[in-house]
Amino acid sequence: MNMKPYAGWTLGLLALGAVGLPLAADTWPRFRGPGGDGVASGQRLPDKMDLKSNLLYKARLSGSGNGSPVLWNDRLFLQESTADGSARHLVCLQARDGKELWRATEKGTFAKTHAKSSMASATPAVDAERVACLTWDGKTVSLAAYDHAGKQKWRVELGAFVSQHGFGHSPVLHQGRVFVNFDQDGSAKLMAFDAATGKTLWETDRKAFRSCYSTPLIRAAGGGEELVVGSTAGATGYDPATGKVLWDHAWKFDASPLRTVASPLLVGDKLVLCSGDGKGDRHMQVLQLAGKKAELLWEEKKTFPYVPMLLTKGGRLLGVNDKGMALCCDLATGKMVYNERLADAFSASPVLVDGKMIAVDERGRLYVVDPAVQGTKPAVLSRVELGEAVIASPAVGDGKIWVRGENHLFCLGTRKE
Repeated sequence: MNMKPYAGWTLGLLALGAVGLPLAADTWPRFRGPGGDGVASGQRLPDKMDLKSNLLYKARLSGSGNGSPVLWNDRLFLQESTADGSARHLVCLQARDGKELWRATEKGTFAKTHAKSSMASATPAVDAERVACLTWDGKTVSLAAYDHAGKQKWRVELGAFVSQHGFGHSPVLHQGRVFVNFDQDGSAKLMAFDAATGKTLWETDRKAFRSCYSTPLIRAAGGGEELVVGSTAGATGYDPATGKVLWDHAWKFDASPLRTVASPLLVGDKLVLCSGDGKGDRHMQVLQLAGKKAELLWEEKKTFPYVPMLLTKGGRLLGVNDKGMALCCDLATGKMVYNERLADAFSASPVLVDGKMIAVDERGRLYVVDPAVQGTKPAVLSRVELGEAVIASPAVGDGKIWVRGENHLFCLGTRKE
């Protein structure tokens, strides 16, 4: 593996000012938030929202992409591509007003992707010292880290990437390591890097099927931690320090293996996996984790999502599926509580804020929903028309929600008088 610091990159510092970061109470440091589960702990947003009262700003984005924003203090980070594919960008915005602070640029080429993907579908990961991002130039993938002022600290080339859907993997930053599930057609590896230097700490081969896009999670177990990966191969727990396999569950499909796009969801000692394909096939499993074992608790092959991730509340699984349904079931048994029409289609994963589900459909309609997990139908408290297509999942922090649309970044919350 070849480490090439600063290779092929230019950095534009746009109106950066002081490099010190102001103190703030909230972060959304990776895809699907701090726990990778879409839960915005300690946050409050209005149940009743509309553009006139709750749109704090609408920032024009100069490039395209379906990756989600991440938040650290008053800095938002997201990735873009030019429309012609000639460049890729990591962009830093001021969270309070959407003002661009800096961007790092790498050359790229145009590449075909799935209609709902893009040439910048990855989500960065951020901690107190750095931002880590995976970049696909149309042919190969690199992993790089920057400080919060935009200075590149290191860059590693991961090699060629092959998939008819394009690239959309997101790294995880945890305890001084960067983890990457580098899964593609015909090849699959799990990698760990030193977050300070980019040095490869370990890598391990995984069973390869077709490219999956799920992001790993960290599980506290047995007085230590596990790195949990869910993909078409199934679910596996690894030692984060060494890459040693601690337990493994192979996914058994009725026919051809399905693709895993939604990331695994950990609920206590239960792990939720979703898969599907463009033909409409679906397969969801709930595993019971106990020590070094993972046993199938129940599965369902029709209702649950392919792309959006699920949420959990009060012993229930809830969320939206690709076909626009809001759903809720008992986590322990799979018994359906409701499966109700909400919109036409969803690709973005919903978030849970103060017990309310916020979901944004592909047409850019943001719904605030009381999920009513005790057995009644969900109640739509608000519907906000953003006015442009949305594929990316939202970020939440500091009493605000950020939604990346086709052309703009929308920030909604409570206006301060």
